[in-house]
Amino acid sequence: MLRLQERGENIYYTPLSEGKHHILIDDMTRENMDRRKQDGFRPAVILKSSPGNFQALLTIPKLGTEFDRDVGNRITERLNREYGDKKLCGCIHPHRALGFENRKPKHRKEDGTYPQVKLLVTERRQCAKALELSRQIDREDAEAARKRTLVRQAPSSSLRPGDPASAYYAHLENIRRHLVIEDHSRADTMIALRMRANGHSREAVAETIRTYAPTIRESAKGRDWQRYAERIADYAFGMAGDRDMMRNQRYWPLWRKIEGLDKID
Repeated sequence: MLRLQERGENIYYTPLSEGKHHILIDDMTRENMDRRKQDGFRPAVILKSSPGNFQALLTIPKLGTEFDRDVGNRITERLNREYGDKKLCGCIHPHRALGFENRKPKHRKEDGTYPQVKLLVTERRQCAKALELSRQIDREDAEAARKRTLVRQAPSSSLRPGDPASAYYAHLENIRRHLVIEDHSRADTMIALRMRANGHSREAVAETIRTYAPTIRESAKGRDWQRYAERIADYAFGMAGDRDMMRNQRYWPLWRKIEGLDKID
């Protein structure tokens, strides 16, 4: 490791456990550190990764359900969105190694040295607040799984206009009538764009993709669905989505009818 650092490398650890989640909150300011503490989230480790910048690791037990991976990813995404790096959403994630240098060019000092990663807090503990949040997310996942089953089994006539789940499957059925779906990701981007055109929020689109996209694959394992959904939503509500919305403006009335928002002539 010392030789790697001498070569100019940054050194990281990735904590792994069969029975626990190790949730990283990255790129925290001092202000966000204080808010995190006031909100009751208690890390086992706090590192000062660079001047004015902190990393925290929260430990909680896995619940042993089929949703463990998604629970870890969603907690990571929520806590980082609130306190840290808003782009971080994967639970298994590296953090900087204690005692080694943060060799990002922007941290280089005038004498050519770099700041050292310092340990501020270490305590053998689990975070009760994060564990409570994990149980809530696990219940949400179980309820979403139940709804997926109901929606997939429901006849199209019973789908509710304006309901995101109903919208997802209605658009999917329409796409399948016109195209052979060889790339499910392409179908998801088309559905996300249609849902945006019909007035669904970015948050609703991302959550719908995260929840229901796995149901149209033969296997949903091995993919970070939270990150996947964020990428799809970024497209639909970004510059590329703006462009494709205008290109497909003539289809907007049809897309509304597909969701049952307007009567079909």
